[in-house]
Amino acid sequence: MDTVSTLIGLGLLALFMLPVLYLIWQQNNKEKNRLKNLKNISAQNNLNADTFEVSANLLLGLDTKANKLLIVEPTNNMQHKILDLTKVKSSTVNSCTFPENNKLIKSVSLDISESKKHQKLTKIIFYDEDSNENERNNASESLVIARKWQRIINEKLSA
Repeated sequence: MDTVSTLIGLGLLALFMLPVLYLIWQQNNKEKNRLKNLKNISAQNNLNADTFEVSANLLLGLDTKANKLLIVEPTNNMQHKILDLTKVKSSTVNSCTFPENNKLIKSVSLDISESKKHQKLTKIIFYDEDSNENERNNASESLVIARKWQRIINEKLSA
């Protein structure tokens, strides 16, 4: 009877653990594919992204030697933009809150302004409550990531 109980227990454990392990494996494959896409787009644009960020709605790759930032939007048909950091004047993290509750964050973005004649502003959106692409990210996590990238860009500007 003890052997039968053990086998039933192991069977139930496997029954509950296999779907969880499958979901973890599937998520890791998605992340590997996103990273592979980022590296492919980097190679197509003659960049070597050595610092990168991979999320469901944004892929960032920084080529520290060329001082260029690659911004890829996987939800927008893999559209990408290359930002030359030598032309950047400043970067600021912008977090908007809900009007009725100032403790809840509605959106998080990194606003990058260029210093040359155009004064063009590039907005990198890390989190947007209105969009449905927020797969795993929450607002506070996105705010930390945005501040990390602001620090990385500001280090490049001061160098």
